[in-house]
Amino acid sequence: MASTSQKQTQNFCPGRNSFQASDISETATIAKSNQFRHPSTMMKLGFQGWFLLEPYTGIGQHSIGLLRALAKQKSVTCTVPVPKKTKIEGIPSSWLKVLKPKSWIPSRGLKKWYWEAVQVPQFFEKQSLDWEYYPYPCPIPKYSPTLRALTVHDLIAWQDPRYTPSKLKSVYYRFARHSIVRADQIFTVSQTVKEELGLPNAKVIYNAAPPAPKKSTASPHPSSLVYLGGFDIRKNVPLLLEAYKKVRNYHPDLNLVLIGQPHFKSRYYPEVKKAPGVILAGALPPGKVHALLKDSFAFVHFSDSEGFNIPLLEAMTVGTPAIVADIKINREISANKALFIRPSHPKDLLDIIEKLKNEKTRQSVVKKQKERARDFSWERSAKELLQTLKQ
Repeated sequence: MASTSQKQTQNFCPGRNSFQASDISETATIAKSNQFRHPSTMMKLGFQGWFLLEPYTGIGQHSIGLLRALAKQKSVTCTVPVPKKTKIEGIPSSWLKVLKPKSWIPSRGLKKWYWEAVQVPQFFEKQSLDWEYYPYPCPIPKYSPTLRALTVHDLIAWQDPRYTPSKLKSVYYRFARHSIVRADQIFTVSQTVKEELGLPNAKVIYNAAPPAPKKSTASPHPSSLVYLGGFDIRKNVPLLLEAYKKVRNYHPDLNLVLIGQPHFKSRYYPEVKKAPGVILAGALPPGKVHALLKDSFAFVHFSDSEGFNIPLLEAMTVGTPAIVADIKINREISANKALFIRPSHPKDLLDIIEKLKNEKTRQSVVKKQKERARDFSWERSAKELLQTLKQ
């Protein structure tokens, strides 16, 4: 566990929003025991659950995957505040505690901020917990009587100049960034993010792919190219469409299915226009996503910035050849077993598709990617999380 003195000498967020932990005046933490309160019995873990209600997001999948795996561990019990009543398969209903955002706060964004920064910490303080776990950086109080852990998924909000926040969101991000210094234990979802963060004492706890559905269904669009993910600027969906146009000239029977949808209309979400062969599937439940991936010709993903890339791992897990942008995180997660392209070079995609038409080549790619995918599991990640918190 990183001590306060260690945290004050480490850099965070090099580049556009760089600062040193020592630049923040509110970094001192009150003395806390290095041992959790119930070493011989069961750990009591508070788990902030805002994103359980947004299961299609990366943080939502992270939260659901970890909690399902923690529920299988005999050494921990969780208290999970959620903003409204929900039921999620694999997560004990007794763990979920409704903590409604304040109705007098005018906007959803401010409701969320107050819920994160005030309501949840006050709720946790009454629970006699061993640790509080925050699955993403969010505003938290300067002091806490309980040890606190936090996971950083990426640094995009702080470092990517394409995402210029409003004045209010800029303040929110600043407070969220402070939480990384105030936490007693930092986790990251990849070695790539850990290196970007610049905190040597951060612990890498990988994400994993969602579980396969109990009942398998057939894909309505078999042997297609499939994209799964967001539609914001960094995802480069327009570049994918340009590359697909070239592919379609040579393979008119090969459709492109886009799974997902923009969160809202803004400059951060380039318009995705309908085009011949392009199927806009929208947001889909896990079973339909699994079916489309499993029966597809290949998974395609042109994103230029990721902290982990769960869709890549999901494709590798089901045995679909993964074609992705050549960026550091994709090489880390796939252990260089993915098929890499340059998003700004449309011919790259066509060349790889031609290679995958050879069945021997295709099976070799699938075998290597599935072997790598087996290195990830939520159960392993949950055990590593608990082992780290018990140290």
